[in-house]
Amino acid sequence: MPGIFGSKPSDAHVIWRSGRNNDGKKKFDFEYLELWAAHFGVDFEQWTRVDHDRGDEPREQFACVFRWSKTGGQELSVGDEEWTMGTQRKPRTFLEIDEEGMVRLRGWSTEATLDVDELVLQKTVLKLRTADGTVKKLDVRKLSKRPERATS
Repeated sequence: MPGIFGSKPSDAHVIWRSGRNNDGKKKFDFEYLELWAAHFGVDFEQWTRVDHDRGDEPREQFACVFRWSKTGGQELSVGDEEWTMGTQRKPRTFLEIDEEGMVRLRGWSTEATLDVDELVLQKTVLKLRTADGTVKKLDVRKLSKRPERATS
């Protein structure tokens, strides 16, 4: 029963506060986030790391990676053939949520760390409400597709 006694407000919620007001404890449904990611063809990753923008201790991180990039590597040429060796895949655009409910959102040209009280997934749209009451909506299709360069 959504909305009763601090239960999940709706099936689409990933982060919410239990109780009647914002003083309630943050709750998470990372399994739903993983199912949502699989449904929309988004990579779901989970790791433990320190993100100094969000804290000094290692935290469990749950991430939806919308686009990957390759970093590092060394160019090697022999005759007419060229190779790049030692490259690593790195998340390029992503939503990363730690176990405290802090969100790191990286787009094509911006990156933000947000204290999120509510995250609702509606098809391909992320609806976030931050601790200060700011509401943001983001269509993840924009994070999956490289933006076109403006021509002048």
